[in-house]
Amino acid sequence: MKGIYKIILLVTLTLGAISCDKVYLDPNSTLEPDVETDTDNLVKLINGIQQRWSAERTGLLYTTVNITGLNTGELQLLNPGNEGENEILLGGDDVSGDNELLGNMWTNAMLCRKEATTVINSAEIASDDTSVSNTLKAHGLFYRALVHGTLIQYFEQVPLEIIDNAPFSDKTTVLQNAISDLNEAKGYIDTGLATEVTTDLIGSVDLENSVNALLARFNLMAGNYLDAIVAADEVDTSIQSTWSFDASIPNPLAFWFGSQNVTQAKDANFALSDDLLPEDGDQRVDFYVYSDDPDAEIPVYEVTAFFDDDLDEIPVYLPGEMTLIKAEAYARTNDLDNAVTQLNLVRNKTAAEDAFDLGAALDDYSGSLDAESILDEIYRNRRIELYLSSLGLEDSRRFDRPGPEDENAERNRNYYPYPNEERDNNTNTPSNPTS
Repeated sequence: MKGIYKIILLVTLTLGAISCDKVYLDPNSTLEPDVETDTDNLVKLINGIQQRWSAERTGLLYTTVNITGLNTGELQLLNPGNEGENEILLGGDDVSGDNELLGNMWTNAMLCRKEATTVINSAEIASDDTSVSNTLKAHGLFYRALVHGTLIQYFEQVPLEIIDNAPFSDKTTVLQNAISDLNEAKGYIDTGLATEVTTDLIGSVDLENSVNALLARFNLMAGNYLDAIVAADEVDTSIQSTWSFDASIPNPLAFWFGSQNVTQAKDANFALSDDLLPEDGDQRVDFYVYSDDPDAEIPVYEVTAFFDDDLDEIPVYLPGEMTLIKAEAYARTNDLDNAVTQLNLVRNKTAAEDAFDLGAALDDYSGSLDAESILDEIYRNRRIELYLSSLGLEDSRRFDRPGPEDENAERNRNYYPYPNEERDNNTNTPSNPTS
């Protein structure tokens, strides 16, 4: 892993600005002042983490959405000359440790994790004001948890320590680590966030609601269903929390979808099997994809919604995800009445009732009331409601959909090989998964 941290980025103290001229800091540049003893620099570093996560074709937004989309069939590849994307589309043994998308995802996630840990460890050094240091730590903990909870959706194991030859931890351990970080962050948030910190942050990420949303998400993945329900209930779904962009740092997915040279919507089926296709009249279909001629023999679709304009903001989480987390958690604990109640809230929701104007406007669920049928309907709604959220691969495994070695496979890999740059620098890197 040590090789990851020797990367010197070609940037200076000011990388640019998003929303109100916020400034970014790159701690890997030798041109920059000391970070650990300066509150202002730690604030800039938090802005830099947000940018690293969300911007460019190398960031986590682009890589996770495209890896998941090409794996599960949400996206098609327009130009196979994009070798990294083409390997992900082919799946199986065609994906190796030198894949560009996997390398970019891993490297930038590890850099975000390193920077977040710098914020956490330096907060009390930089300020003796408890409110200021706690606010800094809360942001660092949020991003570190986001890194761990995201990477474990793509790799069987992830290292949790920033040391030479760090040991790798399994999914249960990694998710619990992320949940612990989020609970610690929540404790700091509950005491109040210092405006000395928040005033100079980009501000599009609503920290309190995003921490609760990730607690709901990761507890669901970990099988902590009651905790997932509690966390989801604490999210104010009327408030937007987003990754924001401007003319100098555009929405990377909108930019590359618009290029018509990499990936684009595969169809209007949302990677669903024939028995779970979107219902007629589901308004989420037109929200997410558009076709000039949907009645053509082979209609061509384009992604819209949060990926249509370079200035579009991308949600950190969607309100509907919180409702569907509760529906799934109730279903998996055999509280089927409450599961259907939550499911219907998503099915009935209109655009006017959603913070992002995303609504299905469908009637109540009318299928069988057994757990398997209800979970199938929850899965269908997750695929549609959370289209291109990068959650589809984890969902496909968790709902036990047909895998790469099954008939009518709905994903072409379960997990990915570890990037070569990690293997070359960490003797504890596990063997690659077979599928």
